[in-house]
Amino acid sequence: MNKLQVLKQFLGLKLRGKFRSREALVAYQEIRWAAFVNSTLTQSPFYLPYIKGGKVNRQTLPIIEKATFMDHFNEINTVGIDRDEAMALAVKAESSRDFDSTMGDITVGLSTGTSGKRGLFLISPSERESWVVMVMDRILPPKWLKKQKVAFFLRANSNLYTSVQSAIYDFKYFDIFQPIESLAKDLLVYQPDVLAGQPSILMALTDILTQGNSKPTPWRPKQIVSFAEVLHTEDAAVLKTVFDAPIREVYQCTEGLLGVSCDHGTMHLNEDNLIVEQEWIDDQYFRPIVTDFTRKSQPVIRYRMSDVLKVKQSPCECGSPFMAIEKILGRDDDVLWIQGKRVFPDVLSRKIALATDAFSRYEIVQTGEAEIQVYIQSNKFEETKAAIASVLDEYLLAQQNQPFQILWHSTKFNPSLKQRKIRHEIQHTIH
Repeated sequence: MNKLQVLKQFLGLKLRGKFRSREALVAYQEIRWAAFVNSTLTQSPFYLPYIKGGKVNRQTLPIIEKATFMDHFNEINTVGIDRDEAMALAVKAESSRDFDSTMGDITVGLSTGTSGKRGLFLISPSERESWVVMVMDRILPPKWLKKQKVAFFLRANSNLYTSVQSAIYDFKYFDIFQPIESLAKDLLVYQPDVLAGQPSILMALTDILTQGNSKPTPWRPKQIVSFAEVLHTEDAAVLKTVFDAPIREVYQCTEGLLGVSCDHGTMHLNEDNLIVEQEWIDDQYFRPIVTDFTRKSQPVIRYRMSDVLKVKQSPCECGSPFMAIEKILGRDDDVLWIQGKRVFPDVLSRKIALATDAFSRYEIVQTGEAEIQVYIQSNKFEETKAAIASVLDEYLLAQQNQPFQILWHSTKFNPSLKQRKIRHEIQHTIH
């Protein structure tokens, strides 16, 4: 990664300034789209047939979802990477916990997202530079005279995330596949300026660091960054009480860095990088169809996401013309408690994705302190059941003398309803 190029892009972004109106933003998007068609879509075998005379009507392009995106992976990407080879590399990196997975100079990563099914993302060096610029601009403003220590709690590391390592950021990866208690001890030793992680992880850390009491910790970060899951209002209130630090929410997934909360706490979509079409469910809720004109190695064009967004009805006080979002549905899987141990949804869904991709959808519901119901939609029910059972057994084998019941169901989910993969329907007494 060219750090001089990062600085150049960052200064260029600052000099560009803010958009004064929605009309100015839309005009900018169309200019960027036209340039993207010529620079990138002409290199994609999947999209090339749609281009006539160097132009393409965006509305004539197909709306695709994750399954299509993966089925046509080879034709969509512009860097000649084969899906099966990339998947093998990504799975190997995930299983070995050695995340230096590249093909040439392209970073390859594995994703599961809200669907739980495997996905792949490709990131080129220039795209890593652009991502770092966005992080510097909207998530971690640089302090030029002081290096900021950043603790990232992640299910999988990546060259993309470690790109922030520089003279102004010290990046430390905390692997959430490790026991959370030992990670909390390491965190107190590191004492970062910035604490970043999923809300379920952040809440578990507050619980451990305060011994279950809502009181300030012996160390306080300067900023908290929440991502990957929904940060509920009541949890945000606890984090602010315990850490006494501002919270920045990030909406990022395989499809890109989609949104960041402003200083007023409102989530705004990054529409200077994206064109977001709305597939309205009613007058407040919509499914986003995303076109990202910065993703050049793996174009994301008219990609229908599984999340459901609730649009903010009143203008945000920050004055940004970027679309304001009140709520993101579909990212609030629950933490399970098995024999007094936390089982984080990110870790569980990741292990299931590595074990099998034979399902269409699944749902794991904890209905009692010693009971789980598993619902599976799959043409290969027994294969999926065996894979999920093997993952759950990791948590149950240590408790062989204590009864625990798993009930299995073959079912069909309503495709029009947003599904949570992992949830509980009991009130837990252990915290």
